[in-house]
Amino acid sequence: MDGATILNERANRKVIQSADILVVNPNREVAEFWRENLLDFGMTKVRLAWGIVDALEMARQDPPLGVVIALPVLADAFALLGALSQDEASDLRELPILLIANQPNRAALLTATQAGFDAVLTEPVSPRQIYRRVGSMIQRTRLTARTRSLAS
Repeated sequence: MDGATILNERANRKVIQSADILVVNPNREVAEFWRENLLDFGMTKVRLAWGIVDALEMARQDPPLGVVIALPVLADAFALLGALSQDEASDLRELPILLIANQPNRAALLTATQAGFDAVLTEPVSPRQIYRRVGSMIQRTRLTARTRSLAS
């Protein structure tokens, strides 16, 4: 690992230590595995939702800093993205959202990024990949918010 990689990893850890994320995955075994590993890596809070309705309810009650969506039907993932980005609560509209797609279809992945997902990973995916990507997304969101507040 070079010096830049080490510094980036340290910065990610500081951001993630205060992270509260919501993982949406109907596969309970995989979701629990991801949660255990993400907590071991240093995330503070990892909540699990099994579908769109659960995810929306949990996000509205206590907005997370980021959302990881791993729904087997891509249309469901797009529906959740739309519901979050159009929600009346501004906190939800600004959430960074990671899509974990089970189809490495290039056109679908391009459509996902154009639709508004902040990042896309394809299965199989490791908890470390999720950890790093979520950390980067949260860090980018915080920097953007800080820049906006300085500009106004």
